[in-house]
Order: sequence, then structure tokens, then C-alpha cells
Amino acid sequence: MAVFSLKRIDAIKARQEVDELVIDGIGQLKAFEKEINEKHERYKTELEMLYVYMEFVAQGQSLNDTKFRDITPHGETVKEYEFKSKHLRIYAIKKPNGKIVLLGGLKTTQKADFKRFRSIKEQYLNAQRP
Repeated sequence: MAVFSLKRIDAIKARQEVDELVIDGIGQLKAFEKEINEKHERYKTELEMLYVYMEFVAQGQSLNDTKFRDITPHGETVKEYEFKSKHLRIYAIKKPNGKIVLLGGLKTTQKADFKRFRSIKEQYLNAQRP
């Protein structure tokens, strides 16, 4: 069974907390950053913009659906969110007073990333139950 923890995203200074999910010692957002830096350097500016979007939302501001949207399925109790740029996606869930970033991915792998996001979400929430 995976070991989950949360780590504050220091780059985001806002009223709401924004944490990244750490699975077995690996920060999921940091791993995504590393992938971008090593394999998709042309998207570094887009990743920086996604951080701006996350900070904007954490300050209580709204963004249009092309940058940030609620992707929660009907009947689901924990809100799901997607931060979007032209080529990148970051998936998060709601927590009291903030968001938890669970996964980052490319638009080209969006379908598989979505399944992985929902699986990670379920595993994380199950691990939080007593």
C-alpha cells in the first residue's frame, strides 16, 4: 500500500493552501516538473503559467474554463479540478481551505492521466479513512 503525505507548494503564496501529494516519498508535482525539464523543455513557460493560475485561484479569484475548471463527476463528494494550458494539465482536489495537486500531465496523454488521477484520488481518500 502506498504511503501518502502532503507538502506545501512554496512557490504559491496565497490565502488558501495549495499542497502537492507525495506518494512513497515522491512529490507528484515535482515529478511532473522534472519530466517537463528533461523531456519537454518547450513547455516550461506553460508550466510557469499553471503555477500563476494555481496562485490566482488560491487567492479566491476566478479564471475562465479554458484555464481552470471543475471536473467533478455528478454525485461525487470531493471536488476535482483541472488547471489547463495549451499542452499541459494539472489535476487537483479540494481540501478544507485549499487544494491538493495530485497529478500533472500532457494534453496528449490526457485520457490516461484522467484515469490515473481518479485512481490516485481514490487511493489517497481511502488511506485517510480510519
